[in-house]
Amino acid sequence: MRSKWKRLLLTTMAVGMLSSVTAYAANVSMNLFYNGKNHTYNAKEIVVQIDGKKMTPKDMPAVAIDGRTMLPMRQIAQELGCEVVWNEEAQQVYVVNDDYTLVFEINKTAGIKNGKTFTMDVPPMIVNDRTMLPVRALATALDLNITWDDPSRTVSISTKEETTKPPTTPTTPTTPTTPTTPNTPTTPNINYVTLNKVNVPASKTAGQTFTIQANGAIPSYEEILVADNKIVLDFYGTKSGLASNITATNSSIVSAVRTAQHTAEDGSVYTRVVLDLNSKKKYEVTQSADKTKVYITFSKVTVDNISMRHNPNTNKDVIEIEGDSALGVSVSTLANPNRIVVDIPNAISELDNTLDVKALDFVTAGRTAMFNETTLRIVFEVGDLTEYSYTTDSDSMTLQIYRSTMKNMSYDANKDVLYLQKEEKINTDSVKINDNYLNGYVDVVLPGDYEDIYGYGTYEIGDDVIKNIQISTNGGKTTLRFNQSRISCYSIKDDGDRYIISVKNPQDVYDKVLLLDAGHGGSDPGASGNGIIEKNMNLTIMQKVAQQLEGSGIKVYVTRNSDVYPSNNSRAQTANAIADAMVSIHMNSGSATANGTEVLYKVHSNDTGSGLTSQKLAELIQSSIVRATGNNNRGTKHRTDLLILNGTTVPTVIVETLFISNPGDALKINQAAYQNTIAKAIADAIEEAFEYGLR
Repeated sequence: MRSKWKRLLLTTMAVGMLSSVTAYAANVSMNLFYNGKNHTYNAKEIVVQIDGKKMTPKDMPAVAIDGRTMLPMRQIAQELGCEVVWNEEAQQVYVVNDDYTLVFEINKTAGIKNGKTFTMDVPPMIVNDRTMLPVRALATALDLNITWDDPSRTVSISTKEETTKPPTTPTTPTTPTTPTTPNTPTTPNINYVTLNKVNVPASKTAGQTFTIQANGAIPSYEEILVADNKIVLDFYGTKSGLASNITATNSSIVSAVRTAQHTAEDGSVYTRVVLDLNSKKKYEVTQSADKTKVYITFSKVTVDNISMRHNPNTNKDVIEIEGDSALGVSVSTLANPNRIVVDIPNAISELDNTLDVKALDFVTAGRTAMFNETTLRIVFEVGDLTEYSYTTDSDSMTLQIYRSTMKNMSYDANKDVLYLQKEEKINTDSVKINDNYLNGYVDVVLPGDYEDIYGYGTYEIGDDVIKNIQISTNGGKTTLRFNQSRISCYSIKDDGDRYIISVKNPQDVYDKVLLLDAGHGGSDPGASGNGIIEKNMNLTIMQKVAQQLEGSGIKVYVTRNSDVYPSNNSRAQTANAIADAMVSIHMNSGSATANGTEVLYKVHSNDTGSGLTSQKLAELIQSSIVRATGNNNRGTKHRTDLLILNGTTVPTVIVETLFISNPGDALKINQAAYQNTIAKAIADAIEEAFEYGLR
């Protein structure tokens, strides 16, 4: 068996070159490519010692990614006396010695040790064409001793078993003294301060400074990883009192601020703050004199030059925009007329308002203006379907515009319609519309091969309805795939000279729209007890409710139909965007004696008039379930601490069907007949609720 794997030895693990690696004593600066993106890495060197001897990196050093030390798997495994085998087809790495056979799979946290599964908190990953493994995972799997020294950033691995000296021949015993209590604390004695506030800019046009604030002096902080699209700061000697995710940043530069509290190797805790950037941007990190605040300030960029030319070899228009620092650009498209838009936040413009585009083939006009007080907008009008690509550098960007592989079509973002020119007759009754909204797309399949007429490729839209439209032809049929920003309905009609594909909000198509949610899912199992895992039972009940509502005149969408985890925020926002009401199915958990049904709701600010409200929906469902099942009636409860209830603006409830922690409740809900009964009770209440009128 092993000889078979040896024939596959590392055919891809030894491919690739590091780009621009610079090491200055105790600092490593380089570019890392993983997860499909480039990441600028700049951090203190991580030293790896094996039995006290420093491991000299060959072509890839140890790096810290998301707080974990990652090592090139081939080198570290060989240094530890193991054979490394790569299975390209399965994307698996085998690490073998006389005692162990370990299997690691790229991007999977589950590994196999001598036939038994174990779990890692960080999976192996491909970085710069190297398979990188969290060092602790390998050392632990091989039953080796590993320690981390934070001041020197040193990982020490010991392959030798600790031995004790054999006892010597005892001498005449003396009277023992009373032993003192050993001073071996399990965690460092640190007086922690708490990070308790993140101040964001007052608006997108205000000064772009973010402030991290503590209730005392912050002992130290470190910028441990700097990437083009994020800033990562570790605050040592601090605990977190911050929200885990802040998305309302009032910034065109920072899309979100994420925080988490971590435990270091020595048992101390620290807080990590991550600023997700829309694009690379120049910034400075400083600390206040009293050390209670840390500021991340983004500098304004002066955009002072733009050059344009057409490259006849590639048949592309090439536009270079330059400034005195990183531009932080975002690029999008607009329709009617077709335009390519470059936005540069926190900018000062020294460009002319009107651009001379005579040197370009695909651009018909160009102009610049301040879109708001701080955002410079550069617009290029294009006469026909075009595509674009761009790259950024430390102080510039290069935009390339070229002829699209698509043709005879246009998209009107104001009306949300795609126009197809009628170059050939299409039987619109034979067009298939396949709704894959849970996967984020809808396919409009034309009844024939129309590649010669409409071409192929990706039509970038980039608004709050459609991300893009992909055109492809397979098996003799041309498919238009609408990748959605929100769930939509589609229709096609013949308008004489053209075909019109309309994209509409479900509320504009159906009189009644319900979003059904099965709570938890995927990595979030919810509660468990008495042989039941909540996420699975929630899905079962939700699917049965959906079945009961078939033919009711209510259009039902679901947030999931399998074991996946949509975020609670995305569930709430989907309800707000497309639904008249939302019902989320859950199970309760508490003491073994707690039992029965309750429905949770929150009063919304728009709960006025005689229309359906969250409270009314909760009361109807609670009454219907208790009446149908005889469950203990725990009533409806007003809750203000649940994200789904707080995040929705449409009538929304959480149905706690029964207690997963109660043996009697668990026995009931495990029976298919009972599941059908409670599902029908919920469906009946929903139908009754929709008769109250919708806002």
